[in-house]
Amino acid sequence: MVAGSSPARPTMKLDTEKLGVLVDEILKFNDHRGWSPVAEDLAKSVVLESSELMEHFQWDASSVTRDSKLPEKDLEEIGFEVADVFWYLVLFCEEMDIDLVEALEEKLKHNDKKFPAEQFGGEHDEKFYREQKKAYREKKGVK
Repeated sequence: MVAGSSPARPTMKLDTEKLGVLVDEILKFNDHRGWSPVAEDLAKSVVLESSELMEHFQWDASSVTRDSKLPEKDLEEIGFEVADVFWYLVLFCEEMDIDLVEALEEKLKHNDKKFPAEQFGGEHDEKFYREQKKAYREKKGVK
């Protein structure tokens, strides 16, 4: 568990054994069809599929400001878009020889250092975010 995480928060259901099998199936699926896109195309596909996911939420903020009820979401279609993003991410990691689990572990460690829980105290508005980002970049010598 990452420092500062709350055990009371509901967790996503994730069958890790099944996920590993599905990753293998994704790789086999493409291999059996002779599909072997290069990393650049896969990276673009991750972005394109992410954009398709965002389409399901387009104009929601405008709807809220006009006091109208948000439309119901088609969770099956949203799930398909999430799966598409993951699918291309798996293929990208395979092409780039990136161990996704290791990358996630390292990123969690990195973020825990970059964003220590005691520093934030539940604040997360835009101003606070920008101040934290500016301070981090100054510390790293990045403009």
